[in-house]
Amino acid sequence: MVMLFFSFLDVRIEKSIIRKSHFVILATIILAAVAIYYLLKPFNIVLAQTAFITAIAPTAIAAPVIISLKKGKVEFVAFSLLINNVVITLLIPFLLPALMSGGVDISVGKILLPVLITLFVPLISSQAIKYFLPKVWNTLIGWKDVSFYILIGAVYIAISDASQYFRSGPTGNAEIVFYIALSSAVLCVGFFTLGWFIGGKEFAAEASQSLGQKNNAFTIWISLSFVGPLTVLGPVFYVLYQNIYISWELYRHSNKSVGTE
Repeated sequence: MVMLFFSFLDVRIEKSIIRKSHFVILATIILAAVAIYYLLKPFNIVLAQTAFITAIAPTAIAAPVIISLKKGKVEFVAFSLLINNVVITLLIPFLLPALMSGGVDISVGKILLPVLITLFVPLISSQAIKYFLPKVWNTLIGWKDVSFYILIGAVYIAISDASQYFRSGPTGNAEIVFYIALSSAVLCVGFFTLGWFIGGKEFAAEASQSLGQKNNAFTIWISLSFVGPLTVLGPVFYVLYQNIYISWELYRHSNKSVGTE
């Protein structure tokens, strides 16, 4: 929420920020998740479930932070963040029972409420400060890059959790773990690449971040709460891959910035 607060400080809430590509990104996430499930189901049901859970993850809360650090259009990613998280959260309670073997007890409210709180509290508070306390807003804008250090802390916690899971989790079947790792890698490369094409020349980086950088904490929670412990490996591997890519992105952007000064 703190990361989002700083990212939303200079977001303009206007109708003009909504683009057709926002809905293409949303449709791509949903259709890709369902398609890969049915594609892998004949080979291995656990792999199919894991790939579905990994692919269906909405835009990451940290995505606007990354675009902000790259001096991109935060408004584009912020709207993707809102629409993707709300729509996918509403769809998952209906998709999971239909796709997963066995009864899956899951309600819309149980998932939707924490997501809405996480998104809208920082959005409303940042916009309120912008319009009612402009002097405070100007001061906070100068601290905006502090979100990067919060992001580092969040990545550290996520990787620590993943490391702990690998050491103590039920990963006796090395072959299925390999295929889960491979499917997550393919999904990560595919989503980031597709985003560049969907965004076009104007919003290539923003669309790539909106589609490729995923809210893996959300799908890890879904996996552990409603599906099974092995399926959590998909989002865990995706955490690793997407953060390697994002680190490279930020490194390249930093070099370009130094070169232009």
